[in-house]
Amino acid sequence: MELTELANRRGRLRKNETVSLPYKVRIDSSRRGAFADLRDAIASARIAKQEHPSALISLTDRATGQLVIEVDLV
Repeated sequence: MELTELANRRGRLRKNETVSLPYKVRIDSSRRGAFADLRDAIASARIAKQEHPSALISLTDRATGQLVIEVDLV
């Protein structure tokens, strides 16, 4: 699947349906993104940690504000 096709598909989903995004990834204090699936959020957090090794990468639950994981390089 091409990136443009994926972007168009996501755009249609957001216009036609309400999508809950319960997880968010933060780099230090700035928001990287919000995700509906925990696995997608973890994958994004791991990529962010590879791109910014010295930064604090966290994954939080948007409903409660609680920390789900703090990502570290393995």
